[in-house]
Amino acid sequence: MNPVSDLKYFLEVSITTFVSFNLLYVIWIFFIISSETASGFNGSIMYVPHAARVITICYFGIAAIPALFAAHVFCTFVIGDAYGLNNLLLIDLLGTSFLSTICVFIALYAMAGLGFKLKTLPFYKFTKDSIYLDLRNHKHIIMVTVFSAAVHSLSLYVYNSLRAISSNPEMFIRFFVGDILGTLVTIFTLSFMIFAFFRER
Repeated sequence: MNPVSDLKYFLEVSITTFVSFNLLYVIWIFFIISSETASGFNGSIMYVPHAARVITICYFGIAAIPALFAAHVFCTFVIGDAYGLNNLLLIDLLGTSFLSTICVFIALYAMAGLGFKLKTLPFYKFTKDSIYLDLRNHKHIIMVTVFSAAVHSLSLYVYNSLRAISSNPEMFIRFFVGDILGTLVTIFTLSFMIFAFFRER
């Protein structure tokens, strides 16, 4: 193992992850959230930053987690606060950011238990019957998205209920649907843009 090469890779992953999440968060704020906060806010019906969680964790594995956590905290504390979306105490901001950061990772382990294998998933012994997840296959990406959205919405709903932040069932539904719709719209939009770009060339 080359420490310099490992550090360079970690920094590249961290910068890519942090910038990707921030970019999608800003797009979400400017194009989606303004219409959703007009009648109160119980979770977005199209949360596009979830795509950054899915893509970075799937492609970079555990190396993306520190930057993804930092991006969650930064975006919520700085950008979200400026738009009145952050009403959390610091402890709750850190708690919800942590849950949001690891939701895809937990979902991938759940899928591994069902026989789906991903090369970037560490600390898991797979059998010869395991099925490799193909990240170029939209069906596999959709599976990861749905699993992670379920983990994310359930964990945040439980956390918010235990901390007496909110126990509104609508929040669970909106988080679940919002993560799925936001990710699918983002991924298919990126796929279309890349296809159009290379077709023109």
